[in-house]
Amino acid sequence: MSDDFSTGLSVRNTLFGEERTRQAFAAEDALTQDFQTLITTYCFGSLWGREGAEWRDRSLMTMCIVAAQHRFAEFETHVRLALRNGCDKELITEVVRHLTVYCGVPTGVEAFRAAQRVFQENAG
Repeated sequence: MSDDFSTGLSVRNTLFGEERTRQAFAAEDALTQDFQTLITTYCFGSLWGREGAEWRDRSLMTMCIVAAQHRFAEFETHVRLALRNGCDKELITEVVRHLTVYCGVPTGVEAFRAAQRVFQENAG
């Protein structure tokens, strides 16, 4: 097991919870397990696990990137993470405003709707 994989597994467990991480690895085939290992090693180990930026800031960066790619299911996931990583509703709304100007109104509208869904989940 590589250091980046070990770090990634720890980061992933912290960000998403041990149960969700375990479910990701409970795949029925080797290809899916290999893919999860790749994500854990590089995304969570090499990137999220490195020094240089706080998780709060990585959340903000990631929200902008996935929204710019029109990946709104991922955007919702990262809004949830951002809330856990120290961002508040107002800061996330500022991110949406910023990406609306730089990525376009349709992208901003979808991002706003996605953020609103997460905010409503957390309100109740």
